Amino acid sequence: MTRAAPWENEDCGAGFQPAPRQAGGAGWKPAPQSSMKVCRGRFGRGAGWKPAPQSSMKVCRGRFGRRRIAVLQSGMGARGFDQRLAEHLAVNRYDALIVAGLAGGLDPKLRAGAAILYDLCYDARPDRGEMASIATDDGLSKLLFEALRAADRPCVRGPGIMVNKIITKAEDKLALGDHYGAAAVDMETFEVLNACARFDLPAAALRVILDEAGHDTPDLNRAYEPDGLVNAWRMAGVMMARPVAASRFLLSVQPAIRSLRENLKAAFRA
Repeated sequence: MTRAAPWENEDCGAGFQPAPRQAGGAGWKPAPQSSMKVCRGRFGRGAGWKPAPQSSMKVCRGRFGRRRIAVLQSGMGARGFDQRLAEHLAVNRYDALIVAGLAGGLDPKLRAGAAILYDLCYDARPDRGEMASIATDDGLSKLLFEALRAADRPCVRGPGIMVNKIITKAEDKLALGDHYGAAAVDMETFEVLNACARFDLPAAALRVILDEAGHDTPDLNRAYEPDGLVNAWRMAGVMMARPVAASRFLLSVQPAIRSLRENLKAAFRA
C-alpha cells in the first residue's frame, strides 16, 4: 500500500488549485477533464476526504496548515503506477515527493509501527536481472528525519528493497535483509523514485513496519488483485488458513497505521 505524497511550498503556486471552503470542511469535488480521479479539500480533522470512484490511481488535493499538498494513491504493488505517476509529473510541478506507506520488516530489531526513512532502495525483483538501486534525496530525507525527531517520533534511516510479491516467511525476510543489508521491503518505492528521477524531483521514502522480520505472515499474495486492491473473499480464506499468523498480523495493523498517520503529520510540518 502506497501513498505518494507530493507537496510544495505555498509560495510556489505551481500544480495546485486552492481547496474550496465548504461547511464542515467536506465536499471534495472531482476535477474536470482528467485521466485520473481528482478530489479537492482540506486535510485534517473533519476534512471529510471523499474517495473517488474506483481507479488504479487517485489524486486528492488540499492543505495541511499553510502548505498545499497532493496525495496520489495506488493499491499495493499496483501495476503501471509508475507510468501513471510519470504522466502526472509531466504536467504537474511539485517541490518534492514523499513515498509513504507500510512495509515488511527485514531487520529483526524493528518492531511493528517503527518508522524508517530509506537512504536508497534496491530493486530485488527476480525478473530484473542485474541488481539495481536508486538513492533518495539526502537533503529531503535529513529534513524529514529531523522533523520526526523534533516531534518525538522514533525513526531510523537505512536501505529498503522493492519486490514483486509479499515476502511471507520469516526465514526469507531475514535472508533478504542480510543479503542486501536492508531494513524494510515494499512493492512500490523503487519505481516511484525512478519516475521522480526522470523529472529531477527530490524524493524521500517514509515507511512504517507492519509485519516484523521474525514472524511469518499469511500468504496475502493470494488475496490481492493486479491493481493492488483486496479480494475480500480470498482474504478471508487466506486468514483462516493461518489463524495464528493471521491474528498476530491483524493485531499489528492498527498500531502501524496509527504510526504512519502520526509520522506523516510530523513530516508535513517539516
